[in-house]
Amino acid sequence: MSTLEEYIESNERRDGIRFSWNHWPNTRTEAAKTVVPLGCLFTPLKERPDLPPIHYNPVHCGQCQAILNPYCQSDFRNKRWSCCFCLNPNAFPPAYMGISEEQPPPELVPQYNTIDYTLQMAAHQQQAAPLRPIVFLFCVDLCMDEANLQAVKESIQLSTSIIPQQALVGLISYGKHVMLHELNCEGYSKQTVFRGTKEMTSKSLVEMLNASGA
Repeated sequence: MSTLEEYIESNERRDGIRFSWNHWPNTRTEAAKTVVPLGCLFTPLKERPDLPPIHYNPVHCGQCQAILNPYCQSDFRNKRWSCCFCLNPNAFPPAYMGISEEQPPPELVPQYNTIDYTLQMAAHQQQAAPLRPIVFLFCVDLCMDEANLQAVKESIQLSTSIIPQQALVGLISYGKHVMLHELNCEGYSKQTVFRGTKEMTSKSLVEMLNASGA
């Protein structure tokens, strides 16, 4: 029988996700005492041979907009489900009328904790709001030893070689200072450096980077 640590590590390898905490605070008092904030590392487009392709839009909670997942309570007979975040009861959409406890949709299978959806848009939606390219923004903490930093560099190089060609890629590194790297400069490197002790507003960043037309 595996230990809790081994169980968590196996889920991390399978799902490509790691949280800063394995137990979430249950009260506001516990949350206030949490020194390290809740966060997670997520691996987008992770290859899952066991996961069928999801070519439809996710089902949202009608109240809090959370997405249907294995932790929601589902009533397959009456085709209803309860949000695990706000407990709001919801009806399954018409396309889900054929689901059952023996044949649930992929997003309700316990082994599929993370899913990449291929969103579907109607023709009038595509004309009104064309799909924008995917954005990949790499944020690298430089406060690490040389071996780990080299591993991060190799991981980023591998990632940039397999992402879609039409995707937009950005790189931010941070330590004592925060550096925004220009990636489209050939033959030389260019960075915009920000002091780590100085707070910047969104407006000042747009003006500094001359990004008002972006």
